[in-house]
Amino acid sequence: MYYEHSVLNRGFAEINPITYGAERCAPGHAVRSTRNFYLIHCIFSGKGVFEREGISYSLEKNSLFLIRPGETTFYCADRESPWEYAWIGFEGRLCPELLEATVFSGNRCTVYMPQVLRIFDEIRRTPDLRPSTELLLCSFVFQLMALLQKDPPAALSRPEEYAVRTADFIRANYTNPVSIEGIAQILGIDRRYLCRIFTQKYGCPPKDYLIRVRLQRAAELLSDTDCSVREAARAAGYEDMYTFSKMFKKKYGLSPMQYKAGKKEAVPGGITHDNF
Repeated sequence: MYYEHSVLNRGFAEINPITYGAERCAPGHAVRSTRNFYLIHCIFSGKGVFEREGISYSLEKNSLFLIRPGETTFYCADRESPWEYAWIGFEGRLCPELLEATVFSGNRCTVYMPQVLRIFDEIRRTPDLRPSTELLLCSFVFQLMALLQKDPPAALSRPEEYAVRTADFIRANYTNPVSIEGIAQILGIDRRYLCRIFTQKYGCPPKDYLIRVRLQRAAELLSDTDCSVREAARAAGYEDMYTFSKMFKKKYGLSPMQYKAGKKEAVPGGITHDNF
């Protein structure tokens, strides 16, 4: 029994689904082909053989095999216990980076991974010809990449990771009330410890970093959009206009209104946004 679903090529740049389906193979059913996209099969039952670059792999239930673009591969169902599998094919500029971070890194093409069967079961049950089909398939690819992740090398020390996570949290949430104590609780560390390691990493306490992010955003809105001063202040996380104006002038040497009016020449060398 063979199910090849229809996929509309939406041309997504990062991850773009190309094909998906499932098959309960006939005994000895074989495929030899070369693809121009990535294709992952997941075996639900039975067994068979997958061949690539002259190497043969005997695979059975809970195994995956990956076909990369440009590879000529051959795979064949067992004659006594033919396999049943599902597949998903995809392309996109994120594919090499994402796959390299998984157990398929390097030149690896097969892996035993029972925990992904549920995702492939959802894939083969996904209805086609729906507006949501391709978006759902994209989500499944990302879920697969997450489950297939290998343990990464320790690129950051734990203190440095806490500092980077704090900076990322601030940049993502500066429009809302942000508490350094709250960030420390999320990370499960002491507030004073967080302030110390953050300052070592970024040269300022997290509270000052938050102010810099907010003021930079306000300056961008005032110079690049038609936002009013009040709208820019609120978009940057300030409800108190007096506090906002005072902090903005201290940072840039001009009041927000003067800045918006284009009086940057009043400051020697002009005003530039901070770079983080």
